[in-house]
Parts: sequence; structure tokens; C-alpha cells
Amino acid sequence: MQRRVHLIGILFLLLLTVGAAPAQNVLPGTFSIGKATSSTGPRIPSNSISHITIGDDRTLWIGTGRGLARTASTAADWESFVSDPAFARDGIFAVALDGDTIWCSTGFEKEVDGGSVQTGSGYAYSTDNGLTWNPRGQTLDARGDSIIRYGINDSVWILPIVVAEQNVTFDVSIQSAAVWIASWSSGLRRSTDLGATWERILLPPDNRNTLSPSDPLWTYAPADTDQLSRIYPRFDPRKNNNFLAFSVAAIDDTTIWCGTAGGVNRSTDGGFSWTKFTHSNQASPILGNWVIAVKSQTLQRGLESVRRIWTTNWQAENRDEQFGVSYTDDNGTSWTNLLHGVKAYDFAFRDSIAYIATNEGIFRTSDGGVSFNQVSDIVDSGGNIKITSSSFFSAGLLDDTVFVGTADGLAWTTDNDAHPFGSTWHVSRAYHAVGTSGTSYAYPNPFSPVSEPVRIHYALPAGTAGGTQDVRIEIFDFGMNRVRTLVNMAPRPVDAEHDEIWDGKNDAGGTVANGVYFYRIDLGDDDPLFGKIIVMQ
Repeated sequence: MQRRVHLIGILFLLLLTVGAAPAQNVLPGTFSIGKATSSTGPRIPSNSISHITIGDDRTLWIGTGRGLARTASTAADWESFVSDPAFARDGIFAVALDGDTIWCSTGFEKEVDGGSVQTGSGYAYSTDNGLTWNPRGQTLDARGDSIIRYGINDSVWILPIVVAEQNVTFDVSIQSAAVWIASWSSGLRRSTDLGATWERILLPPDNRNTLSPSDPLWTYAPADTDQLSRIYPRFDPRKNNNFLAFSVAAIDDTTIWCGTAGGVNRSTDGGFSWTKFTHSNQASPILGNWVIAVKSQTLQRGLESVRRIWTTNWQAENRDEQFGVSYTDDNGTSWTNLLHGVKAYDFAFRDSIAYIATNEGIFRTSDGGVSFNQVSDIVDSGGNIKITSSSFFSAGLLDDTVFVGTADGLAWTTDNDAHPFGSTWHVSRAYHAVGTSGTSYAYPNPFSPVSEPVRIHYALPAGTAGGTQDVRIEIFDFGMNRVRTLVNMAPRPVDAEHDEIWDGKNDAGGTVANGVYFYRIDLGDDDPLFGKIIVMQ
């Protein structure tokens, strides 16, 4: 029986939005290229933050479920590029920066046979720091693009990837004039002409630990004793986990790392030759073969700089693989394994400190994993804004400010001698402002208490600067029986918008049944506000 890939579903919640996920735009046949169409505002465009990147000009860039955005004012004012025609779809799956050059990959969830398939929709790139954007289509092969030359092998057959389904580009890395992309079914590729053409990069198949242009890949038929007719292998990503690329890090012009569903690969000659490291081919191996992210950390040891390579590892096929993270200080010869059993997504580094974004919060270590600080509960120190998700998908550093991206918003904290890591947090979330309209709403709605809470959003009118107003919020069932007093005369700042979180439980601590519920908001002497919530689990 041929070996097939058995991988758990991708968990990046890129298409989460304030309410229900929006309908996807139809991919236009042509694009106009010109000055970037952008919008500005005080809020992030989406609460699902898949990527965080810091530019050389200290600009913070985020990839979200509703496009790309940036801020130069520590998350106080955002410029969003979601309406620029170069961005074919809202969902941002990867962001890479190199000076004024920025690349993004986009994608969406396509409904297929009652389910959904992640589908790549292309790329948007800028060479002038976001002033203008240019589109590129998703990397696809023509049906006849099956034969490539690799070193001394002139007829290597590789399955052409001709559809965008399951062909999302999950990572991009820029080095000098080369753009490297790691895509699921179309593998690792490189472009030196800004995406006009892409070169396939052949990685070691699952039955090889190394690959070099001088390696003969052909065999001969048993009856061909004179070896007159070479037989070349037929490489198929459906049968080779190491062809399913997920992460790439171009360290310099010669050193490239690529993470796949079959391990992590290193090249020291610009992508021609490769060495593969897996959970089973070393004495001190990586934790798991599905390598979600590869990042580089520079450590200073005396007068010597040491490059440490980190990987986030997920379980792929073998039961003895584990979730967690691994790092190497000797270019992959041996690995140190940390956070066993924890699903990790991303890294950020400052000197010797590593920050690891995981599904159990953000971990910080300054001693290579000997000890960790962990934060999974985030509440804005200046208000009643809480991150309800413990899954952190992205991390970034700007001086001593640590940014983390979640499915529930963007948060940041200061980490220095005066402000210990995680002692105070600030949170930015997307929401529909109600202002002075005298209305409120609940989202997501319907909601399932077993998977997420619901937020009741409202605004308090202007009052004395720095003042507060007492608020009461109660939840009633369809028969108008009170089931929960959510907020009881709690002071909230005036001239501001607020969220109150209901976890779907009653006053006795039990989860309410499915059905229709109503909430009432009492704001002092003002008329109460009412709304409806549907519980569905």
C-alpha cells in the first residue's frame, strides 16, 4: 500500500471576522496597478492575526483574516490595504519584508463537496514600502510541466500542480534578489524576477536523507544489462511528505532552511544540495516531522556570534513524534527539544530571549529552554478588553515591546527591567463601532459555549473626562426568566465602546441549553438596550 499523508487539519483561523465570515470576492480577471488603495482607522481590520513582521523603519505589519495592515504609531492608527486590487483575497497566509520590499501570499477557504479546502489565490508585492502593490497569480504548472533537469539528471518527472486547491503558500522568505516560497502541494520554489517565473527546488524524497546534483537518480530495468535506457523516478507530493512545504528561511544567499511535512531541510549552496533532518534519522532528532515554522536567532557568546535555528514541530505520521519546538546550534547535527506536547506556531527573538507563540499562550525563555515564563490570560490594563483565546499564532518584537497575534485580537506588552514580561498588556480588537447610535449587538451570533464566548458590544455616551458610569447587564431565556447577571452595577469609562463577555453559563455555573436568549443593558438613567443571542452547540 502506498504511504499517504495523515496530518491533522491546518489550525490557522485566517478567515475569522467580527461576525460571520464574509463572502469571498470573485477573483478578477485583470488587475490595475497604481497607487495603493488603503484605508486608515484606529482599529485592526480583523481579530485573526496570522503574521506579525517589523520593518526596518520600525513599522509594524500584520497579516489578518481581512487583509494586510500596518501602523507606525504602536497600534494606535492602522492603514489597511484590503481594498487594493493587487490583493486577490482577504486572507493573508504569509508576510515577508526585506527593506522596502514586501511580499504577501493570499488565500481563502473554498467549499468543496460539503467541506472546505484551503486554496491559494496568489501574491501581492511592493518594492516601495507599500506605496504601490503588484499582483502575481498563484504558482501553478502547465499540464505538461512535468520534466525538470536536476544536476546530472536530465529527465526527472514531478507531478505538475495545476489547481490552486490545497496549494496555499504558507511562508515567504526574501534574500537579496531571490524570493523563496513554501507551498503545500507545489513545494519549495524560488523566483529571481519578482514572481514572473518560479523555479522548482527539488528536496530529498522521503526515502533519502540527502540530495546533491551529482547524485544519479535513475535506475535500469533488470533486463537492461547494458544499461542503455535510464528509468527516472516519478516524484509525487502525495507520496512524499518532504515535498509538502510549509516554512522557509533564507538565512543568506547560500544557507536555506525549509520545513515540510517530512522534516526540516538545510542547503548550504543556495538550494542545490540538501540535507534532511527528521525525527527518526538522528541520535538527537527533532520532535516531530511536520515543521510549521523555521526561524533564526543570533546569540552572542563572547566575541563570537552563534546562529541558532528553531523549528516548531507537529506530529505528522509516526505515533512517537511529538508536538513542541526544537533548536540546533550545530547546523542540524543535534537538536534540543522543548515544550513537549505543545502546539507551537511562531517565534520572535531579542538577543538571547526567545518568545514562542503556541496554543497554550506565549512562552518566554532567556536560557535556551531551561526555564520558561508563560502567559495565557491577557486583559488590557487600561480597560475591560480581554483576549478570550489561549491560542497565539504569531509574535513580533519592536525594541522591548512584544506583540502577539491571536484569533481574538492583537496584544502587546513591555519586557524590560522596569516592566517584567506580561505584567501589563494592551489589546487592540476589531469591532463595529456603535458610537452614539443607542444600539448594541452580540458577536459571534449564534455562538457555541463549548468553543467560544459571545461578546455584548455597547457604547457609553460622553461625560466628564476620566469619568465612569455604572452598567448592569442581564441575560434572560425565551420566557424572560433571568439566567445570568453578567455585570452588576460595574463602573465603565464613559465616551468609550465596551465588550462584556458571556461564556454561556447561568448564575449556578451550568451551561445553558440551546435556544434564543435576550440581554438587557441598563446604563444609569438612560433607556435600557436589548438584544438577542442564539446559543447553538
